[in-house]
Amino acid sequence: MRHFAIRCLLLSLSFGPLSAQTFWDVPRRDREIHVDGLLDEWEGVPAIVLAPSVEGLRSDGPFEGDGDVRADIQAMWDTDYLYLAVSWADDVWDVEEVRRQDAVWIGPEGTRRDRMYFFDYLRFQIREPDYDYTLWVSPRVDGRGPFFWTRLLEGFRGRERATASPMISAQERDGRVTMEIILMWNQLRRKPERNRPVPLTLILTDSDHPGRFLESKLEFLKWLTWRGAIRFVD
Repeated sequence: MRHFAIRCLLLSLSFGPLSAQTFWDVPRRDREIHVDGLLDEWEGVPAIVLAPSVEGLRSDGPFEGDGDVRADIQAMWDTDYLYLAVSWADDVWDVEEVRRQDAVWIGPEGTRRDRMYFFDYLRFQIREPDYDYTLWVSPRVDGRGPFFWTRLLEGFRGRERATASPMISAQERDGRVTMEIILMWNQLRRKPERNRPVPLTLILTDSDHPGRFLESKLEFLKWLTWRGAIRFVD
C-alpha cells in the first residue's frame, strides 16, 4: 500500500494538478471513418499542433523553426474506439524500424536512451497511477513504415497486459505523411467517460541525419512534448 501511495504522489507531481492541465476536448464521432490514411473526412475536427513555435509545448534540442517538423493530431471517440488522425510534415525524414526489444539504446559510457529519439517517431502515452499505455509510431516514407510497437502496464506493480496492435494506415504525398490510427477501448482496458479526463503525453521526435551512427546523432537529438488530458465531449 505504501508503494502505491508513493507512486500516486510521484505521478501527481509529474502531471501537476488536473485543474492546471491543458485539456484536449475530443468530440464524439459524428461521421464514418475510412481507415485509409487519407484525412478527407476529418475536416473541422480540432487538432493538437506540435511545432517548434507553438506555445505551451516543451521543446528540447536544436530546432531551427517550424520548417523542421510539424504534426497536426486530431481525435474522435465512440464507445468502441478512439480514432486518431495525424498530418505530419518534416524537412528531412529519418525513418527506421525500432523493435520493442531494441527500444533501449546504451551508449559507450553506459548512458541509456530510448532508441526512438534517434529517428522520426510519435509517442502517444496514457499514464495514470495504476496504468500506463504507450504507443510509438513512425511515419511511412518511401514505402517503408509505419513502424510501431505498444506496451500496456497495469496495477501498482506495473504488470504487463496483453493488448492488440492498433489499426494503422498511412499515406505519403507531396512530402507530407497522413495517418489514421484506431485504438480499441476493450484492448486498452479503458472506457471513455465524460466526467473523467484521461492524462495524455504526446512526444514528437525529429531526426535530420538518416544513415548516421547513433553516437554521432546525440548532439542533434530534438523533440517536442505536449502534456495534458483528454476530455471526451459530445
